[in-house]
Amino acid sequence: MRKIILGICICLSQIAPAQNTFKAIIKDSLTKEPLVGASVVLKGTSSGNTSDINGKVEIANIPDGKQTIVFSYVGYKEFELPLIFPIIDSLQLKAILLAPTTGEMEEVIVTTTRTHSRIEDIPIRVEVIGKDEVSEETNIKPENISKLLLESTSIQAQQTSATNSNVSMRLQGLDGKYTQILKDGFPLYGGFAQGLSIMQIPPLDLKQVEIIKGSASSLYGSDAIAGIINLISKQPQEKRELTFLINQTSLLGTDLNGYFSQRWGKFGFSLLTSNNYQKEIDVNKDGFSDLPKIQTFNLAPTFYCYFNPTATLRFGLNGTIDNRKGGDMQVIEYNADTLHKYFEENISNRISSQLNFDKQFKNDKSLTIKNSISYFDREINQTTSTFKGNQISSYSEIAYVFKISKHHFVLGANFLTEKFTEDSTTSHLQRNYNYNTSGIFLQDDWKPTEKIAFQAGLRTDYQNKFGLFVLPRIALKYKFNNTFYVRAGGGLGYKVPSIFSTASEEEGINNIKPLSTNIKAEKSIGGNLDFNYKTQVDDESFITFNQSFFITQIANPLVLDTFRFVNKDKPIVTSGFESNLRFNLDEFQILAGYTYVDARRKYDDIQSFVPLTPQHKLNLDIIYEEENNYSIAFEGYYISSMFRDFDTKAKSYYTIGLIAQKHFKHFTIIANGENLLDVRQTRFENIVTPPTANPTFRQIYAPLDGRVFNVAIRIDI
Repeated sequence: MRKIILGICICLSQIAPAQNTFKAIIKDSLTKEPLVGASVVLKGTSSGNTSDINGKVEIANIPDGKQTIVFSYVGYKEFELPLIFPIIDSLQLKAILLAPTTGEMEEVIVTTTRTHSRIEDIPIRVEVIGKDEVSEETNIKPENISKLLLESTSIQAQQTSATNSNVSMRLQGLDGKYTQILKDGFPLYGGFAQGLSIMQIPPLDLKQVEIIKGSASSLYGSDAIAGIINLISKQPQEKRELTFLINQTSLLGTDLNGYFSQRWGKFGFSLLTSNNYQKEIDVNKDGFSDLPKIQTFNLAPTFYCYFNPTATLRFGLNGTIDNRKGGDMQVIEYNADTLHKYFEENISNRISSQLNFDKQFKNDKSLTIKNSISYFDREINQTTSTFKGNQISSYSEIAYVFKISKHHFVLGANFLTEKFTEDSTTSHLQRNYNYNTSGIFLQDDWKPTEKIAFQAGLRTDYQNKFGLFVLPRIALKYKFNNTFYVRAGGGLGYKVPSIFSTASEEEGINNIKPLSTNIKAEKSIGGNLDFNYKTQVDDESFITFNQSFFITQIANPLVLDTFRFVNKDKPIVTSGFESNLRFNLDEFQILAGYTYVDARRKYDDIQSFVPLTPQHKLNLDIIYEEENNYSIAFEGYYISSMFRDFDTKAKSYYTIGLIAQKHFKHFTIIANGENLLDVRQTRFENIVTPPTANPTFRQIYAPLDGRVFNVAIRIDI
């Protein structure tokens, strides 16, 4: 085990007798990154505190005389610091560097609940894809986050277009429109932009991904019926981070991505750039593209101002240009004629801003002010029609965090706007809308004892078209001992109606009729229960196991009936369970997950199963890693059969992949093979139905691109 590295910068200040104050900043001894949520206690008393988002901590009212300060953090060696009070000039921070234990059971801090809490302390289930998994999946698929999210059980990637490779993420059997995607707490995509969201988010700047499964509308409002996916960015540190990632696939896809970040005193800066190109490919030689021609460029600079140790201002911009064209190969290659003329082209441009001010006060109080503005312009050109429009949206929030006794409160308000304007020169349909939503929320995290944690939340939203929504949520955690605990919770949710969904992407947005005046908002109620076991076997190995159960009911489900959306009088109900096992043994890691989903449309007496929702999903990862040297990983997925709309039941299938990484001082070489068994839907059936000039396509449930190899070089300077 590594010894604790302790660096102490001591400057003291004179204070009144028996009213001494101790201040420190706690960091990882290896990375020098601040440790958020570390415990600091005056030995032999209940007086103590936890470190804030910057690793800073303060203990007041320390008696004179010899005292011992105890520092602890899960996965790190506990450290005791003896001091004699009063101390001269104690105003300056002591720098405490804690060393991780060899067999680290990773300590995770989550921000999605707005409290910057340890994942072990909160009563709601937040699943985290950590930095190691993020880094590995980024090396495999650097152009977007679709591969990364599949690390989680009960998340299924559904391809919504046979020609353009658009992907929607289904969470616990529910359509992608019910999952809210955030980045650092800011809503990223919604409405008009939803169909391309997953495909336009490069992962190179991500630290971790936080996922709340089940109704989370009390936290963030509409769109969170199935849950929340919150992408957490890296923060600039004093040590520079400069990364370049170059990737080439066997199917002629090329990625050139870069990330830079550094902090200089009171200022910090980060820059993400992503350049992705995919050549059109017809894998099964049927004359239609299985991979479209894609050109994507993303640029995201972010500026930081650290006014003092307790106040930070962050301002970021994000710009994306994305062009993709699929269909008849002769058309894409500019050889169209009267027979070969079918194509679909998506041209989208997006620019957004994010402004965040965070102020920390004494006694764990903090104030956060956020604002984001997004402009999204999209054009869809098809053989006989064109659709064009733009969406301007904004999100503003103010939240105040404070403690009263053992209660940890979050009180806040937010305001959302979303305005969609369609180009009337390309369509005679009147589908414009202008939505405004005002919301207030209160959350109480209460920990009456070490064994019990309780969270209650209440949100009230007023939407200018659909009225008032009151959204309570409650969660409870009971810790039996240090290795076993159970959580249960539930809440209400809602979804504002929109013509933009997975169904409209599949049917073609150009064909969708405007919403009628009697359309109602969708409303949900959901609950979850999970059991958790974890144990450290020794310094080099540990086991964690999670067994969770879930159920969600959506009333007034908005369903596409031919070309028009209607509310059904009976609900959609999804239920099921997830099993997750992680076993670390020296250099080996085994991660196994199983998901069972029973998703039913109660309004459909003929075929009640929700289309494209497999009942069974199994994933397995086996990893061998010698730290800072090399790693080899095997991954496998099994997807059971599923139903499709107006079609036969699909086949079950399984895929396997293998990735090897070799680390050098400043660069890493990655070799990866995905879908090594070359599983393709086109091996089971023809997905294109003639005539060639105006074809129709079967719903996609399995890969179209088949076996793919890629080689990447990651350079870290």
